[in-house]
Amino acid sequence: MLKFGKKVTYRPLLVALAFALIPTVAFAFASSNLGLEIGAAVFLFIICVYYLPNLPLIFSYWQVDAEDIQYNDLHKLSRRLLAILFPFKNQLLTIHIKDITSITIDGLEKPVEQASFALPYSVPYAIMTPAISIIKNPVTLTFQMNDGQSIELNVSRDYAYNKKETIKKLNQFINSLDDIPVVDRKNSKIHLTTI
Repeated sequence: MLKFGKKVTYRPLLVALAFALIPTVAFAFASSNLGLEIGAAVFLFIICVYYLPNLPLIFSYWQVDAEDIQYNDLHKLSRRLLAILFPFKNQLLTIHIKDITSITIDGLEKPVEQASFALPYSVPYAIMTPAISIIKNPVTLTFQMNDGQSIELNVSRDYAYNKKETIKKLNQFINSLDDIPVVDRKNSKIHLTTI
């Protein structure tokens, strides 16, 4: 079984709680209610402004076996919120490989662009570094299905962190497909091992 991306974990909740504790403790001496209110505001800000919009990018997980592709569908806001609150109850959706008519790969043509090292900056920048690195290296596979539906799966995280291993896994996946055409954005045949 080939696996791409990262499953949703308790990281969004833990990061938001850690940042919320700072003002909660700092303002608790002045007024316990003020500390709790500011802490709650910081918690909601981190969850709503950073994690909710970026969850599909940071935690884009999918796995492939001989017959199916299972993926984490985080396109709807409600699914993202449930994934943040209950990460291990998040159900994977299934695509049957026999239902795929074509696959389009986008983003492999450019070299990996690294985000700058987080240490000289700040803690928030260090937390955002994975998202920045993934944004700079977008790689997606778009599956056209028999029913006309189009499903886009992301391998940006894997590609940003380990380009060679990602291409090796993509080659394994592509080679396991029998008669499904795999094309790049220019609609020409692609051979991942030459990239």
